[in-house]
Amino acid sequence: MRIMHLGDLHIGKTLNQQSLLNEQSQLLDELVKQVEALCVDIIVIAGDIYDRSIPSKEAMGIYETFIYNLNQKLQKPVLIISGNHDSPERLGHGKAWMKMLNLYISTSIEDAFVPVSIDNIDFYLVPFIEPATARLYFEDDTIKTHHDTYHAIINRIEERINNAKLNIMVSHLFVSGGNTTDSEREISVGAIENVHLDLFKSFDYVMLGHLHTPDAIKDDKVFYSGSIMKYSFDEVHQRKGFRIFDTEEKSVQFIPLNPPRNLEYAEGTYDDAINKNLGVSQDSYLKFELSNMGHVTEPMFKLKQIYPYLLELKHKTEKLNIEYQQKEVQYLSQTELVKQFYFDMTDEPLNDVQQELIDLLINESRMNDETD
Repeated sequence: MRIMHLGDLHIGKTLNQQSLLNEQSQLLDELVKQVEALCVDIIVIAGDIYDRSIPSKEAMGIYETFIYNLNQKLQKPVLIISGNHDSPERLGHGKAWMKMLNLYISTSIEDAFVPVSIDNIDFYLVPFIEPATARLYFEDDTIKTHHDTYHAIINRIEERINNAKLNIMVSHLFVSGGNTTDSEREISVGAIENVHLDLFKSFDYVMLGHLHTPDAIKDDKVFYSGSIMKYSFDEVHQRKGFRIFDTEEKSVQFIPLNPPRNLEYAEGTYDDAINKNLGVSQDSYLKFELSNMGHVTEPMFKLKQIYPYLLELKHKTEKLNIEYQQKEVQYLSQTELVKQFYFDMTDEPLNDVQQELIDLLINESRMNDETD
């Protein structure tokens, strides 16, 4: 059995107000081709189907086309869970009758306890669940964290797990030690979202979503697929793609995907950018951090004439070597204090004209204080 493990499609994602729907649609079409080319038997999508809980009609259309091509045209079983970006109610609409089409959608705690059985494999589809939801479901006030939540869910699964079969858990969560990026919406504040690896000991494989790099965790049976494309500029150097699990060969392989338009980040001077010396493609979505822009009016406008997909421009702060000195100033008069400050800043004394002006301003200030 060959299983394609996907995660974090984030259909409808925008980056600095730039819609990525066109690139996403092309990548999803490529995935359909990969299913055929690699002789995939089952497709698993580990959450965050959409980027928003209320997706646009365009995003929904791209998702529906993708699932139709996999499930109806290619006649492949598709297993889906909801992630923290998804609305369980919207994603799960009609899920009961969709099972008849071999399209399995898990969006609730109850869904997690009934495995999807295909040949000798039991898939336990555990969607993203908030601790408050688990606390209410299990009537257990001790459930405070995501680890508590998934511990309670997995304990219930372990009561009925069939060890004669290959048991695979699919979920959307943050394993302790995983690497995050800006595009992964924070599940909760602090460390209470962390789930420990030791929870998964009863499963042969665990297919996860939420973290956008396939290298987020190193383990023999727990895997992230990562997102299908780069969704923030701190993902520039991450691998993007999907995994193939071959249950006969007992192998796990990562297959990279090349997006129609790449994401790149570069630092340098404004002149470097104008002269195309930053080492980036003009056809990529770009972020620049540039120095020596103080003399340039409308630098973004001028740069976009060369780099039409420039999405973000930051001024690069130049590091200055500043020396600090302590001086005794409490016994200095106001005039002496100004003289000392001016000399420290310029290495020159006040000239006569400057001195007269300072004296005038100080005297006026004193007179104002006396008349208040």
